[in-house]
Amino acid sequence: MRHLLSVILLLGAQSIYAQSILKDKDEKDLSVLLNEVVVTGTGTQHYLKDAPVQTEVITGKALEQYQARSIDDLLSGLCPSLTFHDGDMGSHIQLNGLNNDYILIMINGKRMNGDVGGQNDLNQLNPANIERIEIVKGAASSLYGSDAIAGVINIITKRNREKVELTSTSRVGEHGDVRESASFGITLGKLKSVTGVNFRHTDGWRNTDLQWDQNQLKSGTTTMTVNRSTNYTLSENIEWQVNRKLELNAEGTYYERWVMRAHGPWQYTSNDFYYRNYTLGAGGKYKLNQRNYLTADVSYGRYGYFYDYKLNEYTDYYLDNDRHQHITYYAGQRIKQSIQKQVLTQVKGVFYLGDRHILNAGLEYQYNHLESPHRIDNNRASVYTLAAYAQEEWTATDALVITAGIRGTQHKETGLNVSPKISALYKAGDFNLRASYSLGYKAPTIKELYYSFTGVIGGGELTAYHGNADLKAQTSQYASIGAEYVGKRFQASVTGYINRLNNMIELVEIGVTPEEKMLEIKKSKQYTNLTKARIYGVDVTFSYRPLTSLTIGGGYSYADPKGQYPNKGDKYLDYLPIDATSCHNATLNVAWQHAWKRYRLGIGIYGKYQSTRHYIEDNDADAFQTWRINTAHSLLKMKQWNLTLNAGVDNIFDYVDRTPFGRNRATTTPGRNFYVSALIKFKSPNN
Repeated sequence: MRHLLSVILLLGAQSIYAQSILKDKDEKDLSVLLNEVVVTGTGTQHYLKDAPVQTEVITGKALEQYQARSIDDLLSGLCPSLTFHDGDMGSHIQLNGLNNDYILIMINGKRMNGDVGGQNDLNQLNPANIERIEIVKGAASSLYGSDAIAGVINIITKRNREKVELTSTSRVGEHGDVRESASFGITLGKLKSVTGVNFRHTDGWRNTDLQWDQNQLKSGTTTMTVNRSTNYTLSENIEWQVNRKLELNAEGTYYERWVMRAHGPWQYTSNDFYYRNYTLGAGGKYKLNQRNYLTADVSYGRYGYFYDYKLNEYTDYYLDNDRHQHITYYAGQRIKQSIQKQVLTQVKGVFYLGDRHILNAGLEYQYNHLESPHRIDNNRASVYTLAAYAQEEWTATDALVITAGIRGTQHKETGLNVSPKISALYKAGDFNLRASYSLGYKAPTIKELYYSFTGVIGGGELTAYHGNADLKAQTSQYASIGAEYVGKRFQASVTGYINRLNNMIELVEIGVTPEEKMLEIKKSKQYTNLTKARIYGVDVTFSYRPLTSLTIGGGYSYADPKGQYPNKGDKYLDYLPIDATSCHNATLNVAWQHAWKRYRLGIGIYGKYQSTRHYIEDNDADAFQTWRINTAHSLLKMKQWNLTLNAGVDNIFDYVDRTPFGRNRATTTPGRNFYVSALIKFKSPNN
C-alpha cells in the first residue's frame, strides 16, 4: 500500500500537459448539457459520444415516457443486458451472465448497499428524483474496486437548478398497484435542497395454485407469486456553495418496507418480513487552480431485516445455550434477523496536467459489520477494505485517447490484490472504435463468508444455506472490442467481449447432514469457489430517427456463461451453464409524438424477449416475451406548469408463467394489466 500511495503522489507531481474534452465549457454550460455528459466510465466528465469507455445512458425523460411499475421493470425493458426476477429479499439482477454480487450499483458515484446478500432493493429509489442512469459493462475494478466484475450501474440524482422545482408522479394499476414519487427542490441563496418522497404498494398476486411439497405436486396452495407489500422512502440532499472554491453537501435517506406473506397450504409461514434502512452522508469539493479539484466523502448506512410474527413459533434455538429450553416467538413480536452497518470514506483528486493528460487518483476505506443471532458464530462478523488507485487519461492525438489505471486493494480475509486496466478510443469521423483489457477483483461478501440460514424460497423445498470462511477472492480477465457509429439520424454499436473468472463463488449443492435430515431439510447448499468460469458475449444497440416525431431503438445481448463445478465428479472439468442465466435477451422500442397547440400526444411501444434460463440441478425456466404500450397526453404545457397524463397496458398479449411453486419460473408478471398515471411539474426560475 505504501508503494501504491507513492505512485499516486509521483503521478500528481507530474508537469506533463493535459486537456479536458470539455475544456471549452464552463460550469454553466455543463449544467445545460448535463444529459449529454457521462462520468461513470472514467470518473471524469466527457460527452457521451467522446467517452473513452463506452457508456449506456437512460435519461430522466426515458423514465417518464416508460412509466414502469418499478426501476427493475424500467432497466430490463430498456437495457437488454440487464435481467431481473423479483424476490422479497431485493432486486435479483443479472448483467451479461453475472448476478448481483458482480454488479456495483452506485448513487451519485457512491456504492449502494443492500441486505446481507447484496440484493440491492431498488424499490427504495425515487424515480422522480433521478436525472439519468449510466451503465458501464465489463470489469471496472481498477476504478471502483470489488463488486464491479460484470459492470457498474450509476444512478445520478437531480440537482436543483431553479428557485423552486416540483415533480410528482402518481401511478395506479391493477392488483392494488399504487406508486407516488415526488421531488421538491428549492434554492435559497447559496443553499440548495432537494427533498424526495417515494411510496409504493401492491396487493400481490398468485399465478398458480400448484406447489411441489414433499416431492408431490399439490393443488390449493396459498403461496403468492408476488407477496403483498408496502414501502416508502424519505430522502434529503443539501448543497452549500460556501465560496467560489468550496462546495459542501449532505444527504440522508430513511426507508421502511413491509412484506405480508400468506399462511396456509403448502407453506405455513408464521411471520412476515420487515425492513428498516437509513443512510447518512456528507462531503465536499474543493477547486484548486484552473480545473483541478479535490473531493472527500464519508457515509454511514444501517440496514435492518426483521421477522414480524403473526403466529406463535417454537424454534430449534435454545435460550442461553440451555439445551432444555427452546426459544418461543409470539404473535406481535418483531425479531431481528440481521443488522448490517457500512462505513465508506473516500478521498479523490482530479488533475488536468497540461495539454494531454488527466490524472484521477484516490484512497478508499470501507468497513462492513453484520449482526445476526443464530446465523453467525458469536452472532456478529466484520470485514474491512482499504484501497488506493490511480488512473491516467492520455489524449495521444485528436483521434486517439488511451486510459490506463491501477488499483491496490487490501481485504481483511483475502489480503492484497492489484487490478490494472487499459482502454483505448479511436475516432474516425462518425465512427468510434473502442478496446479494453482489465483484471477484475471480487472479495467474498460477509454472507458468503459467515452467514448460514435455513429457509424456503419461492415455494420450494426447505433448504439449508451455508457460508464458507475458507473462500478465496475471485479474479477475472476481461477483454472487449467494439465499434460505434454516431450519425445525425442513426446510431448503433456492437461490442464483443470475453470474461474469464477464477475462483468464481456459487451456491453449490452438498450432502444433507443427519442433523439437517432430523429438521426435515431437503437440500443443503454452500458457497464454494468454482474451478473456473468463462463468459463469451456480444452486445448490440441501435437508435434510428426517420422522422423528427418518430424514434426506433433497441438492443440485443448474447451471453454464454459457463463454469466448472468441483462437486461433479469426473465431469468437474466440463463447462456447465451458470445457474439462472439466459443466453439471448433483446429489447425493442418505438416512440412517436405529435403536438397540437397546447396538447401533445406520445405513444410508446416496448418489447422484451428472454430466452430459456438455465439451471444445473433444477428445471430450466421457459423463454418468454412481453410487450407494453404507453400513451402520454400533455394537457398543460406552460412556462411554469406541465401536466402529463399517461395510460397504458403492461404485457399486452397476457403472458403468464404458471410453473408450480418449487420450480424455477421465467417471470412473475401477472399477465395483462392496465394502469394510469399523472405527472405534474412546476418550476420557478431563479431569474
